[in-house]
Amino acid sequence: MDKSLMRECFHNCLDVAPREDDFLVPSRYTPMQCAFYDKIPYASFMGLKARMSAGITLEFDTNAPAFTLQWKIVGGYPLDSADRDSTLDVYVNDVLVAQQTHLRSLPWNETLESSFDLGEGRKRVVVFLPHLLVFALGDIVLPEGNFYLAPVPKRTARVLMIGDSITQGVGAECSSTGYAMQVGRALGCECLNQSVAAVRFEPECLDNTGFSPDLITVALGTNDWSHRADSAEYDDYAGRFFKRINQLYPDIPVAVITPVKRVRNEPDQHPDRPNLYRESELADAIARLCQPYPQMRIVEGWRLVPHVPAFFLDGLHPNDLGMTWMANGVLQALADMMR
Repeated sequence: MDKSLMRECFHNCLDVAPREDDFLVPSRYTPMQCAFYDKIPYASFMGLKARMSAGITLEFDTNAPAFTLQWKIVGGYPLDSADRDSTLDVYVNDVLVAQQTHLRSLPWNETLESSFDLGEGRKRVVVFLPHLLVFALGDIVLPEGNFYLAPVPKRTARVLMIGDSITQGVGAECSSTGYAMQVGRALGCECLNQSVAAVRFEPECLDNTGFSPDLITVALGTNDWSHRADSAEYDDYAGRFFKRINQLYPDIPVAVITPVKRVRNEPDQHPDRPNLYRESELADAIARLCQPYPQMRIVEGWRLVPHVPAFFLDGLHPNDLGMTWMANGVLQALADMMR
């Protein structure tokens, strides 16, 4: 298939760049942002995680009964670093009808072929790319016959979602079931997922992307609670982060989602940082830092996911059930904001 036609099929990303092997790699971040994440010293694989395909989709209309993706895995967590997998999720007319799982077991940097049945008639196909792998597309192949493929036009409504591992979808079993992906699908918008697992409030990670969102969500702060020295340092980084958001998007509504309650028997007061906020105080602290900016509204994370282990993968990251509760709560909060 013509590469320019395939490029038009990508949604929820900033750019699609060709590799030397002519495969196409979509990106969620500007080069400046990727360079910033490459240099972060406090966590592993930050630049790699920024290049993962979280929330990015391929979308097209077709009358073909099936299609085949030719693609490569060109990056991901090292196999010995984390037991985190991804899926390829195929929706037909907004229904999940096919899926390829256990992608971490596939070879890297080799051309893979994944074929999916679609059924008869005209339909809209949405493929969610692996949220914890770096995806490269070589071709979209239709069966022989009088079949067409038409890229879905980019939607005019746009949402920018900024966050850490929970927004990236860590904890969700499927690439399409993270709360951010569910919110984007429900809103029917272009949803740029700018999230990196383990990131903290980092004002330098924000850039003028040219994406021009109508709405922004920010879900950060739990990693700061684990690592900032004291409340003053927490306020410094978070305060400069919100100031930078206001500078870049002064008139855009911002939903600030405070940290979700951890459910793994941690004390409310961090044991190694007695001068840091209690976990239960984070929502109030973040709300205070957002007060100077009238376009920012607080969405209290503690109310989004029940405080019981059944809703979590590991006591920190919501599982699919917890992600759905979180998505529903965020959608209700966004609806209230826009009234």
